[in-house]
Amino acid sequence: MKVNLAGYNLDSEVISQLENQEHHGENNLTPEVISAAYARISRDPRDVDELRQISRGAVDKARSSNKTIVFGLGHHSVAEHANFNYDILGISRLAIEALEHHRLCSFTEKSQRYITLDGDFVMPEELSKNEQVQLTDLIKLQNNFYQETFPKLFEYQKQQNPDLTKKKRSLNTLEGWAKEDARYALSLATEAQLGFTANARNLEYVVLSLKNHDLAEVRELGEKLYQETKEIAPSLLILADEKEFEKAQGTTLDDKFMKEGKGDIRSATNELFSFSEPRHIQRGVDLKTTLQAGDIDKNIISALIANNSNFSYDLAEQVYHNFKLTDKQDYLKSCLVSLGKYDAVPREFEYGDLKFNTIMSASCFAQIKRHRMATILSKFYNPNFDVVVPDSITQIGQEENFRKVTTESALLYNQLKNNHPENPRVAEYALTNAHQREVMIKMNMRSFYHFSRLREDAHAQWDIRNLAHEMINLVREFAPATSILLGGKSEYDEIKKRVYGK
Repeated sequence: MKVNLAGYNLDSEVISQLENQEHHGENNLTPEVISAAYARISRDPRDVDELRQISRGAVDKARSSNKTIVFGLGHHSVAEHANFNYDILGISRLAIEALEHHRLCSFTEKSQRYITLDGDFVMPEELSKNEQVQLTDLIKLQNNFYQETFPKLFEYQKQQNPDLTKKKRSLNTLEGWAKEDARYALSLATEAQLGFTANARNLEYVVLSLKNHDLAEVRELGEKLYQETKEIAPSLLILADEKEFEKAQGTTLDDKFMKEGKGDIRSATNELFSFSEPRHIQRGVDLKTTLQAGDIDKNIISALIANNSNFSYDLAEQVYHNFKLTDKQDYLKSCLVSLGKYDAVPREFEYGDLKFNTIMSASCFAQIKRHRMATILSKFYNPNFDVVVPDSITQIGQEENFRKVTTESALLYNQLKNNHPENPRVAEYALTNAHQREVMIKMNMRSFYHFSRLREDAHAQWDIRNLAHEMINLVREFAPATSILLGGKSEYDEIKKRVYGK
């Protein structure tokens, strides 16, 4: 056996230094050479490390090979071997949602929980000068509430948790809780930062999608991602640019659906119905499924039996139907007896699909969108839904002032929405982290176990923890056998004692 480290990411400044040291030959500091080498594996008898060496010595040939194999033969998977990291700064919370809509990438945001925000925000270019003044005034109001309320919330947290005031690390935790509650008054236009990593195949789709977005800020992000990458790996990003695609393929890029598809769907839907918006709806969770109670258990347990025996799936279902509830739970307990809090449940749990209809705050959505193995469909933010008010803000007597801020935000939202009927999304810059939207979530039971471990944990932020608690209680009713070990990491040992006994 031979194992080689084929390549890894380097800081861009290190790459620049290496490039400056080269005085002859071609520049081979591009991940395209790895894609080109791996593309030849299936047809070339030489060892893969030799193929990489050949690609490094002839970058032009490697790029030509990529174009032929990726776009000519349709083997896009080789582009997944080229990875790119990006620092993204000065981007709004709203634009981050558009970027993180793409699931098969990696994102790490600068948390608003651990830093004190200083009022920086993104001004959407779609707004007129008068609208920009109005948005600026609104954001000053929001930021003033944040700055004035944060120290009061910090004192409240210290009073509520005196045991955590003795150590600096614990004190930082209390400060973080205060910041995360104060930020509910802040705008979705607030500036943020993140690290973004994608392979070339996914990056190409991300760029194409962003460049066709409703918001100018998001389109600018797509163009900048493309410009930053095209010189490094031009052979792997052809679909991201119409001119390059036409040059490489000799035909026009058919991306009409990417540009107009969502509008077509909305128009077709609007022709069917006359909509009226619900008003002041509280948040809730419904478990929506065409399955009957117990079917999740049946699908998962039958899959476990069939995949770990000589039984067919049909015969495994017959075995399941002879089980009593205690038999199902005893079987699951035996299967999962060695499962630890950091372990994934078996893949057979993916046979159980769960669907939820929820209403959640922007702050909560910012966290749930990170669960990329789920299917998450989110509607536009709707200020007619009641806002989420952190309990700590109510306890320090600031709920009335908080609601004044969110009401002013909703008023400007409605004005901007009316002013921009061709692009109503631009109005969302005015809304706060407390405003809500309707979200549909589908995930299988295996992903749901991961969600439960993370979001019902004692360290999880209270908003998403409350949502997770509602979702998990519904699942426990619907799938009483396969849900026996659901719960946060912090309570896992107690859950296991309760299920298995001492």
